[in-house]
Amino acid sequence: MDDSRQPDEPRRIKSVQTASEILATIQRRSKPTFSELCDELDASKGTVHTYLATLEDEGFITKSDGQYRLGFRFVTMGETVRNETDLYRAGQLEVDKLAEQTSEYVHLTVTHRGKEVTVYESRGDNAIATDYHLRMREAPQYLHCTSTGKAMLANLDEARVRDIIEKQGLAERTENTITDPNRLFRELEQIREQGYAVNDEEELRGTRSIGAPIRGVDGDVCGAVSVTAPTSRLSGERFQTEIPELVMQTANIIEVNLETTVFERQH
Repeated sequence: MDDSRQPDEPRRIKSVQTASEILATIQRRSKPTFSELCDELDASKGTVHTYLATLEDEGFITKSDGQYRLGFRFVTMGETVRNETDLYRAGQLEVDKLAEQTSEYVHLTVTHRGKEVTVYESRGDNAIATDYHLRMREAPQYLHCTSTGKAMLANLDEARVRDIIEKQGLAERTENTITDPNRLFRELEQIREQGYAVNDEEELRGTRSIGAPIRGVDGDVCGAVSVTAPTSRLSGERFQTEIPELVMQTANIIEVNLETTVFERQH
């Protein structure tokens, strides 16, 4: 058997990796056909067919009109993941309050493999770009061009940030996106000093957001919360002081809730 692993490298199960690649491809391609999957995957048609049949039997995918999509089993599994997350339990109500108070979109996010994932979001009465925010939830987002992402990056050690940049890059989403590492590090220092991060049309033209980090009971950053709104509504005093103060207050309350959750669990 060919084993090219390093002595200290743990074993991996190839079949699990293949299944994961198929699922990721189905998610990315959005309802691909069997032929499209075979063209993209490094496997024979027979192998792909066997995996697809097994995944369909287990409820991980469905097939309709010759197209594959992810199955509803992921919905219940995702709910379990979220409901068992301390940050979600500590932050859900506060995120709803902030959305009601600002009438805008509010997001609660965490880092995952060098990107960010939305754990929970709440839509205020005047929130816009619903379709865009729905798409954001379907895949991890870059950290360097969102306010929550930069808020979390600012509270990681430099070596970790450099590792994320090396692996994920600094993709340009708009003309305002920071794509120079040195400029990003200067901004991360400013974020640490002021306690919040700004996304000024760096991810989507016409929108701004303010994000603040959330620290866990161990003092390390465990997530972030943000308010996102059109530039026309997030400007002037509201952009410079009012919303940043509200976002930081919400982050602080969530931190207190996290402390309470852990205390109650231990006692």
